[in-house]
Amino acid sequence: MSRRGALIVFEGLDRSGKSTQAKRLADKVNSSGGQAVLLPFPDRQEPFGQVIDRYLRKEIDLCERALHLAFSANRWEKAALIEEKIAAGVDVICDRYCFSGVAYSIAKGLSCSSVL
Repeated sequence: MSRRGALIVFEGLDRSGKSTQAKRLADKVNSSGGQAVLLPFPDRQEPFGQVIDRYLRKEIDLCERALHLAFSANRWEKAALIEEKIAAGVDVICDRYCFSGVAYSIAKGLSCSSVL
């Protein structure tokens, strides 16, 4: 039976080094004979990621619930790719994932129970 890939997530405060460490790990896995892909979230290339990007640039306004759903939808845009890579034995390394969205939404005033 072949090895399944791992889902590895880097979460943390802004500017705490998540992107740097995630990239370093992906590079190390790939240079050591393994296979890894690096996925940043939000993924601003995807449709919901573009909405998030426009919000963060203050080009559009969204209510907190809509923004939370956009972050969630952006992860769903990559769900099939993540499942495919893990099933193929590729490690998926995420620069942020669901807990960043939860923390951001709670900081914006949504209840914990509404975002989990």
